[in-house]
Amino acid sequence: MNQFPARGVRERISSIPERVGFIRAEHSFLKNRLADLDATPKEAPLALALDRAAHVVVVPQEGEAFESFAPGTRNFYYEAAQSLREILGSDSVSVCHVAPGETSDTWHARLIDLVQSVGATHVIGHVESDPGQSNAPWSWDSLWSELSSVWDGVLLGVMFDSSFQWLAAQSRVLARISDRFLLVDICIPMDSRMVRGRPEVGPVNMPMSQESLTLVSERLAGVTPSFDVSFIGTMYPYRVELVEQIRNLGVSVAVNPHRADTAEDFASSRREQPSWLDYMAGLASSRITLNFSQSSAGPFEQLKTRVLEATLAGTMLLTDDRDRTSRFLVPEVEYAYFLNTKELPSVITKFMSDPERITQISSAGNSRAWDLAPEGFWRAIDVGLQRRKLRSLGIV
Repeated sequence: MNQFPARGVRERISSIPERVGFIRAEHSFLKNRLADLDATPKEAPLALALDRAAHVVVVPQEGEAFESFAPGTRNFYYEAAQSLREILGSDSVSVCHVAPGETSDTWHARLIDLVQSVGATHVIGHVESDPGQSNAPWSWDSLWSELSSVWDGVLLGVMFDSSFQWLAAQSRVLARISDRFLLVDICIPMDSRMVRGRPEVGPVNMPMSQESLTLVSERLAGVTPSFDVSFIGTMYPYRVELVEQIRNLGVSVAVNPHRADTAEDFASSRREQPSWLDYMAGLASSRITLNFSQSSAGPFEQLKTRVLEATLAGTMLLTDDRDRTSRFLVPEVEYAYFLNTKELPSVITKFMSDPERITQISSAGNSRAWDLAPEGFWRAIDVGLQRRKLRSLGIV
């Protein structure tokens, strides 16, 4: 099974009506949302003030009301805020927490007040859904419409799933409200995805603070590989069959080794997961770990956070990712590659016959990952800001 099969002519032709239908529906959506926003008179924008020091307001998707807002839990916005404090200093970062159930009018007003009171230059938040909420109506467009009219800074809109068309359509509303919106996607390239010809940022590695990296080092101390190969993720039927093929070669394969229970099929692999630090230890418990990069939104690849996590943990990353990982790591030097699942067993056999090669690649990948993790996320954003001629953070 090729993870990214080429589509035939008939398949491409059959998809045209669906694509045309979406374009029309999206056009109507954008037109209506923008018309609704323009119904409210806006104050004139402020002049762009480049003389004040960079100050970023972080709007966590899961903030202080959630147990995960702590180091070593993989809370994206905890890591974003803490890593930036470590780079720019605590005085350069503020956090606007949004409580579950808080109305959009309330958190919008609080955020706008905070941005103005601290002299913020940037706001970063998860623009796929409202912060702190699970089922609330999406309101980032009304927030950005009001904020951009009274503030001269940049909105950094983070997305995890922009491969899904309607999530990307929401962000296109934000891009059309003001060109001071910069999209940051963790999975796929985003240039020209918001506005034709306009650079965006993506893919980027997950932010990781030195605080959490210290916890990772402590958790991994003494962990040595006890398996040849590991796979952490959902066990779709083809993956169950693939693991069995690899085991039949005499290779020890651990499925979700970070868990105490057995997770060898789809249902069991989707059950409640252990802590992120235990997950990192699970990665470190094998010589090689597999990564499948196909997006859940379709037959195309995305950068998975496991790419950085696996190399940080010191295991050799073996992935089918033909483009995304090579933007961060050197192929066949800092990670290894397989073309498709059909050839995967033979690729694993080749590496298992050359343990020194596994050690070389895993060591090189580990060194690069630890260099990238503390600042890579924010450096990529700063490069994107400079490409767009927007206010820089002053990191690069």
